[in-house]
Amino acid sequence: MKRYIVEISKTAEQDLEDIILYLRHSLAGEIIADKYKILFKQKLKELENIAGSMPILSEELTGHKDIRKINVRNYIVFYIIDKINSKALVLRIGHAFMDWEKYLRDE
Repeated sequence: MKRYIVEISKTAEQDLEDIILYLRHSLAGEIIADKYKILFKQKLKELENIAGSMPILSEELTGHKDIRKINVRNYIVFYIIDKINSKALVLRIGHAFMDWEKYLRDE
C-alpha cells in the first residue's frame, strides 16, 4: 500500500480552526470541540494510508480536477493527490450540509 505525506493548505488550516472555535463557543462546548480536534487529527493521519483509494469527485460539481474527499462525522475533508511526490494536499474542510460545490469553486 502506498503511503502519502499529508500537507494542509493555509485555507484548510483556517477552516479547521474555525470549525473548532465554532464548536467550542457556539454549539457544543470545550469537551466536544476537543474530541473533534482529536478526530480530525486521527483522520488526517489515516489519510497517509488511504488517500489514493478514495474516489475522485466530478469536475462538473467541483470545478477542479482530481479532488477527493473523506468524511469526518458531519464534515468533509477535500484533497488532491500529487502522485509524483506521494503527497495528499488538503484543500478545504467544510460541513457536509453546506453548498460544498460552491465552496470549492470559491477556492
